[in-house]
Order: sequence, then C-alpha cells, then structure tokens
Amino acid sequence: AGRAKYPFDRILFANIGNPHALGGVQPLTWPRQVMALVDLPDECGVDNAQAQQMFPPDSIARAKDMKQQLDGHGSGAYTHSKGVQAFRQDVANFITTRDGGVVPSNPDDIFLTNGASSGIEMILKALIANPNSGVMIPVPQYPIYSATITLLQGKCVGYRLDEENGWALNAKELERSYQEAAVQQGVDVRA
Repeated sequence: AGRAKYPFDRILFANIGNPHALGGVQPLTWPRQVMALVDLPDECGVDNAQAQQMFPPDSIARAKDMKQQLDGHGSGAYTHSKGVQAFRQDVANFITTRDGGVVPSNPDDIFLTNGASSGIEMILKALIANPNSGVMIPVPQYPIYSATITLLQGKCVGYRLDEENGWALNAKELERSYQEAAVQQGVDVRA
C-alpha cells in the first residue's frame, strides 16, 4: 500500500481544545489587542498617546466601550451570573442580524460561559434533578455529554444519527429512543 501525496505534511486536529496551543496557528490579533487595552492601567491604556500609536483605531474604540461597560472594574472582576449585560446585548444583536431579524434575540435569555464545556455542564446541572433524570444525546456524540451526565448521576438516553444521510437527525429514531427510555424503562426524560 503506497502513501498518498498531499500538499501538506501534517494535520492539526483543531476541532476541540485550544488550536493556538498546537503550534502553527496564529492567534487572532484584534481580540488580543482589545483585551490588552482593557487590562492596561488607565495611565497607559486607551487614552495614552503611545497606545494610540501602537494599536489600531478599531481596537481602541472597542476597548473604550468595554472599559465603560465594565464600570472601571477591569476584565477580571465578578459580573452578573449571565455575564455583562452590554456584552450579552452585543451577542443578541449579532444573533438577530445573523438570523435576518425574524425573531429578535433577547439578551436576558443569553448566558455567557467560560467556553462550551462549562456551558454544557451548566445546562446539564439544571436538567438533572435525580438519578432517574434522563437527557437525550446523539450517538455518536461528543464525550463531554455522556461524561457529565454520568458525573451528575443522570441517565444518557442515546438516539442514533443517520450515517447514510450525512448524520442526519431522524424524528422516528428520536421517538423510538424516548419511548424506550420513558415508557419502557420509566426514565424521566428531561430534554
């Protein structure tokens, strides 16, 4: 068996984790510039002449806005459990624009989390009330779902994705899985 030739010599698996830690992936400059300006002390931050020479105007403008929204507490201070209201409003505006404004997004319905894993854990903690609480998850699935459900002493209620149709969701399979868990096994399927 011969080896195929490709126009690259290695593969970076960047679907999980921090792709910047893998090497060969340049960090995004703009967010780092903004956060540097937000975290700098006032005397050398956004209003300092040297900072204005070192950073692009859009980074400075965003950092000024963020500092104002943080009420001078800096980026490391505690916030509302959902996140800073103004930042949630930014996310809501993005979602509304992305979705064509059909249904406006409400910032009060948005929770900012410290990454996908902590968001998944937060939701599962809210769903799993006791060892008989079940959560429907796709099979195959991202391992954090089953691991966190098990850690929280809930039950995984797996439903198979349709591989032949591009891993599509199938309503009949969802119903089959639900019936098996809820009706036949008495699991309290919460989601």
